[in-house]
Amino acid sequence: MTPAELLAYRLFQQGLLTTDAPILQPFTQVIGIQAQNQRVAELTVALQTRASMAELTALYQTRQLVRSWGQRWTLHLYTTADWQLMINARQTERLPKAYFEGQSEQVRAVADEIAAVLQHQELSKADYLACVAELVPGLKRSRNFDYAVLQVLEAQGRAVMQGQPGQSQFHLFRPDFTRTDQQLATQDLIRRYLTGFGPATLTDFVKWSGVKIGKARPAWRVVEPELTPVTVAGETLWLTQVVSVQQLREIAAEVADRTLIAPRFSSLMTGYQQKGWLVDPALQSKMWTVNGILMAPIIANGQLVGHWNYQISGKRMRFTVTRWGEFDQPVVERFFQRIAEFCQLTYDGMSFT
Repeated sequence: MTPAELLAYRLFQQGLLTTDAPILQPFTQVIGIQAQNQRVAELTVALQTRASMAELTALYQTRQLVRSWGQRWTLHLYTTADWQLMINARQTERLPKAYFEGQSEQVRAVADEIAAVLQHQELSKADYLACVAELVPGLKRSRNFDYAVLQVLEAQGRAVMQGQPGQSQFHLFRPDFTRTDQQLATQDLIRRYLTGFGPATLTDFVKWSGVKIGKARPAWRVVEPELTPVTVAGETLWLTQVVSVQQLREIAAEVADRTLIAPRFSSLMTGYQQKGWLVDPALQSKMWTVNGILMAPIIANGQLVGHWNYQISGKRMRFTVTRWGEFDQPVVERFFQRIAEFCQLTYDGMSFT
């Protein structure tokens, strides 16, 4: 497999060549969409499906999508089944001590109390804060205290946040969670990862998932006989299926002829140890900001040629583009128009910076 074919096949695997997928496919294809900024996460649905915001909201309301900390302890939107898979695979991982800011004992005690409350009622953000104020009335909580409580609860499968538009509020409920064996869950997660991200390596899986190498390696050894190896620039990568020469050529030819975009925090940029397959080292500072923002890529003719962003003013949505290569501008504008329509806003044009 050539480097150009690797790039093309990974874009194909992660759904960038698709604009009419079923609404849940963007979530299941990459096992959750990173969602620190939930609106940005929702843009993957706009780009890869023909669904509306109303249809997405219905999935939140019926709890087919939940919001939780998963791989790399970052917030994602998951299907309920994929959230359970991720939590089970990561059940032996522990939150970094720095998250607790010296209040680990208090965080865990409050988490236990909140879990007990959730046995008989659900909690909005206001309800949760009132409970905590009643449980520890004199405690000066650290900046991350409430997030740490929620992360402890969700990592244990004792609570999860209902997906919902926006991110300033949350609704916490007790899920129907089934604990399964960590190694079996990790084996399943490896298969799912390679299905959505392959070709890739064990190192890539560890980087993406946050599962420690000591837990991931035994699971990988079990799965490896099922896998198909490919060689790219002298390195062995792995797939869950055999790809015919003809299919690979067709995908590479399609990517070489198209202009494609993805939102910020795309799984393209979080799914692998090395970034050079997508972003030339000389350009990486343009795509990863010093404060951890992952820019939204524009890919044209098999090359990364720029990034984009948007601003909302009232009911209008305007897009800005930074470019260092050529792309099909009408195609990008159609993507932007689709995003504005999905967000129920008026498209207000595109400018360059």
